Amino acid sequence: MHPFMLLFAVLALTVYGQLMIKARALAHSMGAVGAPGKLHYLYLMFTDIGVLSSLGGAVLAGVCWMFAIERLEVGYAYPFMALSFVLVPIGSMVLFGEPLPAIQLLGLGLIIAGVTVSALAR
Repeated sequence: MHPFMLLFAVLALTVYGQLMIKARALAHSMGAVGAPGKLHYLYLMFTDIGVLSSLGGAVLAGVCWMFAIERLEVGYAYPFMALSFVLVPIGSMVLFGEPLPAIQLLGLGLIIAGVTVSALAR
């Protein structure tokens, strides 16, 4: 597989995992604050198919990352992972209605600019 496809897979699986865990956390949000409530919440989360698929996705992302950095310099490949800091908040806005204030949008734009500069510098 092409190394850039592997980077895309790492990024997609990472974003999927973060958004899925957030969705399942909302579905199982803790009603009780004490320790028994927290343990029950963790039990619900670790037996949830969505959370389990996120954990499996993280393992698969790790495998894709290993193959990607075998073919690319890590100094070139790693900045692309910063795009998860852009895609997760945008996904949270779309899926969960979370706000994206203008100052945060500016920060996301700076991340994109930084990744672009880093990629063009090679």
